[in-house]
Amino acid sequence: MFKNNVGGVDTAIRAVLGSLFIVLGAVVADQRPFLALGAGLVGLAVLVTAIAGTCFLYTDLGIDTRPRTRPRSEVKSQLAHQLR
Repeated sequence: MFKNNVGGVDTAIRAVLGSLFIVLGAVVADQRPFLALGAGLVGLAVLVTAIAGTCFLYTDLGIDTRPRTRPRSEVKSQLAHQLR
């Protein structure tokens, strides 16, 4: 359905930042309820993109942070060349 475009390091950073925003929202909930709601929603959105592995902004901009893999045929030809 959606193409995964979020790599491992990017996922870890998003998970930490999303959690921090949610905690920030919980901490300031009594003093500033609108700030808490905003921080909670931003944190939730960031966590969802980390869990899903898909970022819609990355899709629109054509960014992909996943590691590149080589096709199997290219790897086999390189191995065969090394054995010669």
